Amino acid sequence: MVDIFISGDNDNSELSKIESITIDPGSTEEYFEKPNISISGNIDSYDHGFVYGWAMNQDEPKSSVAVNVMLGSVCIGCGEANIFREDLLLAGLGDGKHAFKIKVKPIPADGLPYKIYLMDDTSGKRIECNALEIKNSDSASISIHNIEFGHLSGEVVGLATSEDHAPLILSFDNGRVTENCGAVRGQDGKYRFNIKIPSELMDGMPHIIVVTIPGHPGVEASYVDVLPAILTSWEHLVSSAKELTYGAISRTAAFRYDSLKRNVEQLTKSGTDVKSITNLMTAHQAVVEGYESRKKYPKISLPNNQEPDVSIVIPVHNKFSLTYHCLASLVLAQNVASYEVIVVDDVSTDETIDIAKYIENIHLITNKTNLGFLRNCNKAVKEAHGKYVVMLNNDTEVTSGWLDELISTFDRISMVGIAGSKLIYPDGKLQEAGGIVWGNGHPWNLGNGGNPQNPEWNYVRQVDYLSGAAIMIPRVIWNEVGGFSEEFAPAYYEDTDIAFKVRAAGYKTVYVPQSVVIHFEGMSNGRDESKGIKKNQAINAPKFRAKWVDDYINNGQPCWENVWRNKDRNVTCRVLMIDYATPMPDHDAGSYAAVQEMRMLQANGCKITFVPENMAHMGKYTDALQRAGVECLYYPFYDSIQNILEKRGREFDLVYITRYDVADRYIDHIRRHASAKVMFNNADLHFLRELRMALSKGDRDLSGPLATRDKELALMRNVDAILTYNSTEQAVIMSHNLNNENMYICPWVLNTRGHQIPFKERTGIAFLGGYRHTPNIEAVEFFVTDIMPLLRKKIPDVIFHIYGSHMPESFKKFEVDDVILEGFVESLDDVFETCRVFVAPLRSGAGIKGKVLEAMACGIPTVLTSIAAEGTGLSHGINAYLAERPSEWVEGIAKLYEDEALWNEFSKNALRLAENNFSFEHGQSAMRTALNGVGIYPPNNCKAIVTG
Repeated sequence: MVDIFISGDNDNSELSKIESITIDPGSTEEYFEKPNISISGNIDSYDHGFVYGWAMNQDEPKSSVAVNVMLGSVCIGCGEANIFREDLLLAGLGDGKHAFKIKVKPIPADGLPYKIYLMDDTSGKRIECNALEIKNSDSASISIHNIEFGHLSGEVVGLATSEDHAPLILSFDNGRVTENCGAVRGQDGKYRFNIKIPSELMDGMPHIIVVTIPGHPGVEASYVDVLPAILTSWEHLVSSAKELTYGAISRTAAFRYDSLKRNVEQLTKSGTDVKSITNLMTAHQAVVEGYESRKKYPKISLPNNQEPDVSIVIPVHNKFSLTYHCLASLVLAQNVASYEVIVVDDVSTDETIDIAKYIENIHLITNKTNLGFLRNCNKAVKEAHGKYVVMLNNDTEVTSGWLDELISTFDRISMVGIAGSKLIYPDGKLQEAGGIVWGNGHPWNLGNGGNPQNPEWNYVRQVDYLSGAAIMIPRVIWNEVGGFSEEFAPAYYEDTDIAFKVRAAGYKTVYVPQSVVIHFEGMSNGRDESKGIKKNQAINAPKFRAKWVDDYINNGQPCWENVWRNKDRNVTCRVLMIDYATPMPDHDAGSYAAVQEMRMLQANGCKITFVPENMAHMGKYTDALQRAGVECLYYPFYDSIQNILEKRGREFDLVYITRYDVADRYIDHIRRHASAKVMFNNADLHFLRELRMALSKGDRDLSGPLATRDKELALMRNVDAILTYNSTEQAVIMSHNLNNENMYICPWVLNTRGHQIPFKERTGIAFLGGYRHTPNIEAVEFFVTDIMPLLRKKIPDVIFHIYGSHMPESFKKFEVDDVILEGFVESLDDVFETCRVFVAPLRSGAGIKGKVLEAMACGIPTVLTSIAAEGTGLSHGINAYLAERPSEWVEGIAKLYEDEALWNEFSKNALRLAENNFSFEHGQSAMRTALNGVGIYPPNNCKAIVTG
């Protein structure tokens, strides 16, 4: 028996465990159910961190298999078996597209033998094939190969030593040094290494890495690369390409490239305009060349908007090269929002006085006497026309979407009074991610000098203040609070003061990391606090402290140990939320539910830290959570859920974990590393679903469902609260565990939008589901095989539309003129604004059915089984028809399909039920009850971030 350490952390002298379990390397059967006999496969080899092999579903030879590589109960890699290999084709294995190459987490480099297995991701069962035994396969070398999956690999050839390990030294950017790493000798005598890059360097920026060997000064190798912050395979991110800057390459050039690309796309859509293209290219060239030593100023044109969304105020005093650079970046940065630019010239003596010669469509205010930053801003806002005003330093460079992201924050979150951008230095390092004012009145700009891609700085959150270098405030709120306070003239602490004024007026101060602004800090006013305008920083500090002491006195003492307690304002409870993957609400009902549960927790004052079990950043889906104020943790910044619990477990008051199999893997780690209460959302009762499935097939062997029952119920006895989606499952659990004191109904929230298309303009019947879920496959098979033949006789020419993702190959045999495989849909309107009747012929499964609730929210009459109706509140003959036998199905569908009056009655009744039982307010109250049950009592006047 050995302890398995799946990964090491080279940042310090101790290994940081990704997963630590005690296991006999030769036996892993206890961690799997019976093998999935329909899937065959093999592990061919393990080489340089990759596992090679093949897997094929014998029942569906043209489909690919989602494969997990398992070391004991730990998944160390996952991927699709969809690569073509000629030898597989020749061996008669389908079309030959069943091979895989999967990157896995490092195997312990301790010389002990370990066996790895394959698991079918869909069923969660072991794929029946021989295990592969590997020994000490993690390797490294001084001829650097590449950086892949956050690890640097290479070889040391010809090292004159007989030792099995060779120490190495890595230095990064000629600065930071990592020494506790080394190369391992292979059977061929070569020394190889595969060393994890420190996560703070995985920031999407270029870095220089030098590898040397102690005692061998003439042996070194260097490597320059852009180290990505997101390591998810591109196939999973391709849907995000149009929205995000993942294609950009390095430093601030990435933002410039992205801006140029977006503008070219926009110009292409609107038609060729030579003047616009020339203007864009001039601005791009100006930004790329930079402001340093600029002597020439080619003319550029700002937009001419008479009724702009935003008024951008830029106070200036000399340093025209900076101002020109800033204005060029405004032209280059692509935003949907319209804007005007108000430049306030504070008695400049350089080219600023002739700014109109170089910049078209600028609103210029020229002072006769020097007013200073604060009074210039107050003066400019009086002449602003935009709904929002932005204070922008002239020593900045803005990026695409910076305005849109700020505006969307006001649209999505209630009572936002002021929003601020993420500020980065020209070298790509983080300058500020919002600020704290500590209990002694000293302000800190958070994250300074760190990695701007670090997850803890990349979610929308409330803060104490925002740097005035780039802040947005609605003009009505600016006027309401009186703008910048004159007592802080000419400058400094006015931005901190207005954040406190806005909050005192009942609004939120919100940091928006998706809005990125590059700040050449100190270029406008210098950095010497003993002279010039900068000296006002020391003068105004005591004024601010005296004015707002009652508001910051309880903010703790300034130290990094206390940052996590204070960087999120208006938080009463910290929740670690764990699920198997990042929610994709447009793909499945479970994802939709997860997002709504986050919103309900937030509405009760909870700060959510979400972690998916696969540790993957999922592009636009992760971004959506971050925009909603959810902190998302992912690789390479964190290695595993256990790693998170070890490092940050003490932060959390509650661990909210979804799905039995996920909870089962981590409950012991949670209890070991956190004192938090554990709230378990079972999603559906697994053993009940398995039991129903077995009975529907006539299986007599129920040992599998009964084994799941024993494990699932045992887990429930080890948590503090149990959430289920319906009372049926609660009753089943209570009948076994004989306790209902810690059980709660998990609320489901619906957007009861009704429908637009009337009865007569609708045709067909529809079903919607995700087909990695077996009950949905069974439902389609039952409906097409048993019901459609009878329905064709009753309603000739009626068409059955089958919607949803991941349809199996077996469905193709059902496709005829009146059975159409529609597949995945981007919008639910494609389903619910077209069909006349929605059907849910589920014969197994558990939990609540999101598809049925969505039909209710649209007021679409439904025919469904009693299993599908569980937890919905639907009643037979009032707002739905419940059917089990095929004849009942045909009768119910025919009545609703042919009787317009009955259809409208059922529609109104279903919509009324959805409005009464599934509102957000109802859900928030139900979630509060569950929180109270574990000793968490949210305030009545909660001011947390909740997106609409």
